[in-house]
Amino acid sequence: MGEKAGQWSALAVCLIVLGLGVSGFELGPEPTSQAGREKIEVVNWNWKQSVNGRILAIFGSVRNPTSKPFDQVILELRTEDDQKKVLARHAINVGRVDAKTEKAFREDVPRTGQEAMGFVEVRSLIK
Repeated sequence: MGEKAGQWSALAVCLIVLGLGVSGFELGPEPTSQAGREKIEVVNWNWKQSVNGRILAIFGSVRNPTSKPFDQVILELRTEDDQKKVLARHAINVGRVDAKTEKAFREDVPRTGQEAMGFVEVRSLIK
């Protein structure tokens, strides 16, 4: 009996770890800390549905108010349904943003058809 219980326990642990791994893979990593987000500002953004309804065009601009350039700026679009359940997370590569400048971005992402709201935040910065 003890051997069977041990096997079931091991199986349960494996399933939990696998489930956590799959959910983390689907949603992607969390955005960077608040301190990182303060260095680059999302000035504005909007989304527009494609004619066929399958794509969302995400566009806007970011500002670097600091005196140093960032070689790589990556934003994250998080979409939620009307129950505030996260549907997807999408990375938006803005590229290099020079000091004291604004830069436009645009990215096409797949649409689920359930998006009620979206949020764009800074995910990572590389100097």
